[in-house]
Amino acid sequence: MKYDGDTVKQWAGGSQWRACQAEFARFKQHGYTGWGSEGFWALAIYRLQRAILASRPKWAWAPARIALAIIRKLFTLLTIIDINPKAQIGPGLFIGHGGPIRIYEATRIGADCAILHGCTIGAGPYGGGATIGDHVYVGCNTSIIGKVKVGDGAVIAANSLVLCDVPAGFTAIGVPAKNLPAIDGRAASFGRPPEPGIAA
Repeated sequence: MKYDGDTVKQWAGGSQWRACQAEFARFKQHGYTGWGSEGFWALAIYRLQRAILASRPKWAWAPARIALAIIRKLFTLLTIIDINPKAQIGPGLFIGHGGPIRIYEATRIGADCAILHGCTIGAGPYGGGATIGDHVYVGCNTSIIGKVKVGDGAVIAANSLVLCDVPAGFTAIGVPAKNLPAIDGRAASFGRPPEPGIAA
């Protein structure tokens, strides 16, 4: 299949399987083998946990939930990539490198986003997590803390600490991060394909 970040949200719908297919295609597009990438494995485990959490009756799936929780814990210890299965992540997420990466429970991430290594998303002293729109690029060694809203197409620059909302299309940079109009479209389009369309 071909990956298209502009249509992946509609193509995948609410299917975890299709979301996983889209992520595999995106990793392949970047030259990864897919199955050889720690980032893709982390997402595959997350997608499987999400699918099983939604399965009914819950008691029948309890052994699978326990087995996957153990696998996830061991995987986290090895790679330092920890994605809470209760977080909501849209299709087409790209995790370019290994950990440390931590995505907390109440976090919501849109479609066609990219996250690099050293990121913490959704932590904070109060309840709730970050809400990140579609096509957002999160640079390495960044922290997005608390109930922050990041708009579509925003860029979080490397080594930034985001404590306030980031408008759509803006670049957040610094500690604490300040919002600037988009300063470079290349980062925002990171990983976007040259050809449109998703085809099986």
